[in-house]
Amino acid sequence: MLKSIVRIFGAILIVSIYSCSPEEKYDALSFFLDGVPEPGAEGLDTLISDTTKFASSASARNRVRAKVYYHPPYKDKECPECHVRSQGNRLREPMPGLCYQCHDDFADEFAFVHGPVVSGFCTQCHNPHTSKYKKLMLREGQEVCLYCHLRSDVFAGEDHEGIDDTICWECHNPHGGEDRFIMN
Repeated sequence: MLKSIVRIFGAILIVSIYSCSPEEKYDALSFFLDGVPEPGAEGLDTLISDTTKFASSASARNRVRAKVYYHPPYKDKECPECHVRSQGNRLREPMPGLCYQCHDDFADEFAFVHGPVVSGFCTQCHNPHTSKYKKLMLREGQEVCLYCHLRSDVFAGEDHEGIDDTICWECHNPHGGEDRFIMN
């Protein structure tokens, strides 16, 4: 019974994504999902594209498996290193202290520390379990930084003219640096 409901839900979602105008796609997606950007808003095409790719790839029979990167404790099934199973998998310690049990505390290393680092939000950029990107990044390339930093602000200055798809951390240290632009 539950499988039938899930299949019907999936079929409705896939049909609505493939066959509608942007406004109808927005209506369909926002019915099922929270936080869907309005038609014409930056990010809607990416969401629809990603959802469509997911729906297409999920049904593919002989697809090539994508590379997956694992956080070693997760891969080794050492969940109790970070979680208390008897308490609903609650974290053993609040972040970032939990991360700093194994990883460096960058706040002590730099004169200027990147906002998510100083705030202890490692998971703003990294997934604590798995990722399809190296270093367990949540996004790829510039999209890591442009998730928080406005594209219009970043590319407004002449320093960024012609950088095209250059990855931000080729010039900037994502954790901190000795100047406010956290240059490498």
